[in-house]
Amino acid sequence: MTAVRDPDIHRLARRILAWQVLATIVLALLGALFFGARAGLWVAAGGAIGTVANLYMTLTALRSAGGQAGLALRRLMTGQFVKVALTVVLFVVVARRGDAVWPAVIVGYIATLVVFWALPAIAAPKLPPRSRPQPADDDARN
Repeated sequence: MTAVRDPDIHRLARRILAWQVLATIVLALLGALFFGARAGLWVAAGGAIGTVANLYMTLTALRSAGGQAGLALRRLMTGQFVKVALTVVLFVVVARRGDAVWPAVIVGYIATLVVFWALPAIAAPKLPPRSRPQPADDDARN
């Protein structure tokens, strides 16, 4: 299994993480500007939850599996499980503080989800030709 060694996958993962950080910073600054510093900090907290959880998932999933598909799948599943658990734990930490501005936290977190899903979709046409579906023989003749 060579997917984890594919430089395009690593580049996309780095771009996702960088855009998550950027989106968090921009939204935190906008939140602070329009709703006050407290709201901006809570937007940053929500974005940090999403980014940290995705960072763990990315580091786990992209480690080399030495060509073993089972090991790669196990790392992917473990990474996803820990990502969800980490997200829940971090939200519980925020909730226990008691002074969270929840709309700001949720906006920050959702921004990281949007980046996580949108960036690969936007980048998809730029993938190498081998990654694009090939038309069936019938479609090629029409």
